[in-house]
Amino acid sequence: MAALTILGGICVVTAHSALFASSPPSSISVELIAGDKAIDAWVVFAQEELEQGLSGVLWLGENEGMIFVLPKKTQTKFHMKGVTIPLSIAYLNWRGKILKIEDMEPKTPERIYEAPDGTRYALEMNQGWFERNGLKEGDRIRRKS
Repeated sequence: MAALTILGGICVVTAHSALFASSPPSSISVELIAGDKAIDAWVVFAQEELEQGLSGVLWLGENEGMIFVLPKKTQTKFHMKGVTIPLSIAYLNWRGKILKIEDMEPKTPERIYEAPDGTRYALEMNQGWFERNGLKEGDRIRRKS
């Protein structure tokens, strides 16, 4: 039920302009709204997809990213193993409220990024995207209606 808050309108879309070294991370995407910006985000929720993340993606479009639908009541950690582009990650609660934003550096597989308690989704975008678009902790990201 909680996943429906943000992802109730999941659909298959092929509008991404990202460049891949291997196959795309997911064939499912959703359009999200953050402030006045529309985001095209791949949706990942299967364990294999959660582990792969954006590994193998060589380039993301300006308003493209990946949203992770996380298992309930687990401590979630992220890493940059196999990721070649700098990213920012926003940790969201079940209502889409931003709990925390942090930058993640490529080629630092030993670095672990820990999601705060209450995280239900994590949205990865190009590094600095949230700051450039005026988004901060407490703001809300929602599914486009």
